[in-house]
Amino acid sequence: MNTPTAPEILTLDSVTIVRPGSDFSNLYESLLDNLGLTTELAQTLPAPLLVVDMQHVKFIGSAFLGRMVSLQKAFAAKESGRFALCGMSTFCRAALSVSKLDTVLEVFPTVDDAVAAMS
Repeated sequence: MNTPTAPEILTLDSVTIVRPGSDFSNLYESLLDNLGLTTELAQTLPAPLLVVDMQHVKFIGSAFLGRMVSLQKAFAAKESGRFALCGMSTFCRAALSVSKLDTVLEVFPTVDDAVAAMS
């Protein structure tokens, strides 16, 4: 299996945005480490504000959901820290809803909505 292209990382209004590309359309456990989404991000980002733009992701599994909960906890532990997901497909939103994680994780329709909420 080829190594996927690293996600695009950009900053908008002090919010770091991680945008996995089409190589991450199915986020199986084997791909999670290639995303670079670790709890250490809460410590290393200039501002503890992170949005993961899921526009290219069609499938997520339980390992991804667990990783997102860990990220949410790490960012919530930082003063003014926030973590959010955006641009989720219908399937991904349903996976969050069924697991009741839509009550734990912040989810926005678009990057602009997420950034505006965090700014």
